[in-house]
Amino acid sequence: MSTNPTTAASSQFTAPYDILPNPIFINPTTAASSQFTAPYDILPNIINLNLSIPANVTIFPENVRAASSINIIRSDSNLNTNVSLASTAAKLLGVAANIVGSQTGIPQVAQIGQSFIGRYANDSLSSTYVTLPMERLVRPIPGLKYADFRSVIPIQGSVNSKSLTDSEFYKNSGEFEKPSQLLAAATSRRIDGTASGLRGSWKSVAYAAAAISPVGAYTIFNLDGAGATGFGWGDHDNPYATRKDFTAMSHVATRWKKSKSDSTGKLLPGGYVANINALAQITAFRGDKVNVIDFGKRKLAGAYLWKPRSGNKLEKLADNLSNKLNITQDFIKFFLTGPALYNGNIDAEDDIIVFRAAITALSDSYTANWTPINMIGRADPNYHYSAFSRDVSLNFDIYATDRDEVKPIYRKLNALAGYTAPTYNPKSIVMEAPWMRLTIGDLYHQQPVVLTSLSYTFAFDAPWEINLENDPDMMQVPLKIGVQCSFNMVSDYLPRKGGRFYTLAKQFNENSTPLEGNDNWLSDTDSAPFVPEVNIGGGPGTKADAGSKMGIGEDGKAKILQPSRGTLITKFN
Repeated sequence: MSTNPTTAASSQFTAPYDILPNPIFINPTTAASSQFTAPYDILPNIINLNLSIPANVTIFPENVRAASSINIIRSDSNLNTNVSLASTAAKLLGVAANIVGSQTGIPQVAQIGQSFIGRYANDSLSSTYVTLPMERLVRPIPGLKYADFRSVIPIQGSVNSKSLTDSEFYKNSGEFEKPSQLLAAATSRRIDGTASGLRGSWKSVAYAAAAISPVGAYTIFNLDGAGATGFGWGDHDNPYATRKDFTAMSHVATRWKKSKSDSTGKLLPGGYVANINALAQITAFRGDKVNVIDFGKRKLAGAYLWKPRSGNKLEKLADNLSNKLNITQDFIKFFLTGPALYNGNIDAEDDIIVFRAAITALSDSYTANWTPINMIGRADPNYHYSAFSRDVSLNFDIYATDRDEVKPIYRKLNALAGYTAPTYNPKSIVMEAPWMRLTIGDLYHQQPVVLTSLSYTFAFDAPWEINLENDPDMMQVPLKIGVQCSFNMVSDYLPRKGGRFYTLAKQFNENSTPLEGNDNWLSDTDSAPFVPEVNIGGGPGTKADAGSKMGIGEDGKAKILQPSRGTLITKFN
């Protein structure tokens, strides 16, 4: 007969299968050592709390005022602020002391000034605040999804529009704000972006204007803002979305346009274009606008063009306006392109592969190769510098958040894998090696690299698209992919001591040389390509300008170009 371990003589249990603490024997709240004065009295005593509703009390939400007696916030709480004329003056003096201490490099100046001011200030010199009833804080702004509470509190909590214009209202209600609250409204406004706007950024000017306005900056600049004000995050939680058919394509879905001949008999290749299906056009896309960007050839300025093009002439006429409305951005720039899209070449078109910058690892390693040479008469070798190499390793994750993202994601993965394989010259059996350009933020901006290894990890901790309904436009694929890749960094800049190894610049001439200025952190480095003297056809040597660059002309022959004008210095036959 088997033994029940819970009833054996050596059992730690007092009853069969009594494996949980027995609450019958000891009440921890009434034991002699208990910290409580009554059984389970673990909350503040509310016996003496009056829960009736005074006349000056507002219950949130307003439409249940008569339905309950739960008092939340008094309507006069917005009169509370730590701002006063004395404290404001004290803080201004404290700011001045900070400036003097910083400029002189003597922090004690600021400390002495602050301690002296603190003796006379009426508050603790903390950040200014103005309280506000909850029902006013969460009041939505019509037409705007996000509310910036930082903006709502000072405007609504400190300045009462009625009391500013109606003195009788003040006399009857006594709700006219004190001068300290009017001062709080002025001093607690955020001006984020103002300093950067004065340095020439139009986006910072717009951000500062939004921050100062009653709506606040976050109302305009947020995860799903339009164009350059957002990050294409998606509108997955939209309560008004049509969710009756999960197989429905949205207006960003693409269709294959077959090859055809034009009027001259020239064959026009096929390609993916915007879906003109009426049902797709009325179905809103709610997914990630970066994930849905398809692989294709386009200009560098259109890297983040998320809405597919139909290719018709009318659309081409509206390109400029359409691009501004349909270009999104990522938290940091992250894409790979073909070699033609170098910095400064704004008119060229080449492959563009854009992924959401969910980067999990990034490393950049430099190797200096030294060859030991043994010399007669010395036991230790001399070292001969022989080579330099640089390797970049990059890992990132991809996750499809919407059905329409799946196809463009796998088209981009396939295109990236193609850069590990050669192209073939139809006139010979020679393999031609591919190379590409890499952009990650401003660290590497369109820098030439060679893709040396690429691995895809198809995750099984996330679902697959199983295509249950056998949709002809859908495939059975994983929705999460981990990407690991390694590059040999070639770089646009000659590796040299005192040279440039990272881009860290925003403006370039037509030959990708960074322009000097405040938006070039490495303006004092030697960034111009080095071109030695060359002999052409046995003629005299021609020394190129120090800032010139090798290039390929329209005739397919090598050229040396001056970066300032792009004029031909010499040509290699």
